[in-house]
Amino acid sequence: MLDHSIESAPMLRPPTPDFDALIAAVIAEMRPVLQRDGGDIELITIEGDMVVVDMKGSCVGCVLASVTLAGVRKKLMDAVGKPLRVMPLSATTIRRS
Repeated sequence: MLDHSIESAPMLRPPTPDFDALIAAVIAEMRPVLQRDGGDIELITIEGDMVVVDMKGSCVGCVLASVTLAGVRKKLMDAVGKPLRVMPLSATTIRRS
């Protein structure tokens, strides 16, 4: 039988200022590409391995938004060298303050 207790769960490394800065820099680097098509992306928060972004402009409701998020995820994972989840703000319970 598998042990599903908390003790057996992998520990997530909390984000560090360098990690957060790298994520922010990669997203900032991608913004001009999205802005050329009338869209935009904003980093909202980083929680463990989850990066929450707000898709704006023409990205909202775009049928290719999931492809865009997959591209953002790939670029971020290439930069940080570890698996990440990239979630749009609209798909989370996180609210802007």
